[in-house]
Amino acid sequence: MLSREKIRMMAQAAVYEKQYYRKDMFAGRYYKNDYIGLERLKTKIWMTIFFAMYVAAHIFNLVYIEQIDLLHYNYKEFAVKAIVVYLALSLVISLLTSAVYGPRYERANRRLKAYYDQLEKINLKG
Repeated sequence: MLSREKIRMMAQAAVYEKQYYRKDMFAGRYYKNDYIGLERLKTKIWMTIFFAMYVAAHIFNLVYIEQIDLLHYNYKEFAVKAIVVYLALSLVISLLTSAVYGPRYERANRRLKAYYDQLEKINLKG
C-alpha cells in the first residue's frame, strides 16, 4: 500500500531527478581532484581559444586601424607580453575554477547521497 509519506518521498525524488540528477551523476563519476582537473582543462581550452582570438583582433587592430608596419614591428616584445599575460590569466582562471567547482562537487555528492538514502527509505517502506 502507498502511504502519504511514501508518495511525498517519491515526489521529492522525482523533482530531484528532473532538476539535478544528470549534473550530479556526472560529478559523482569522478573523484574530487579528477572532477576539478577536468573542469580546469575545459576552462583552459576555452580560455586559450578566446585569448588567441583576442591576440588576432589586436594584431588586426595594429595592422588595419593603426596601420603599423609589420616589417619593423617588435615581435619579441609582443610575444613576451602575450605569454606573460596568458600565464597570469591561466593562473587566475585555475584558482577561480577550483574555487567554483570544489564546492559544486561537494553539493552534488551530498544531494546524491540524500537521494540514494531516500530511495532506500522508499524501498524499505514498500
